[in-house]
Amino acid sequence: MNTVSKLAIAAMAGLFVATFAPQASAQDAARDAAIHKCIMQAQTQWPDISNPGNQRNRTDAYRSCMQAEGQRP
Repeated sequence: MNTVSKLAIAAMAGLFVATFAPQASAQDAARDAAIHKCIMQAQTQWPDISNPGNQRNRTDAYRSCMQAEGQRP
């Protein structure tokens, strides 16, 4: 493989990464925001987790919130 081919492959790889990296980081930021929101909401709804039933309720509240946000719990 000659130098021009290697440079072309490297340039295409760089372009690919530059194209898709911002999209991935925006998706990560949206997921992070949803996680934070849903954790806070679940803790507010079910603050006392010394009762085992409340822990389950908190988990259910978190999952419902994440699904409402369009995220995988």
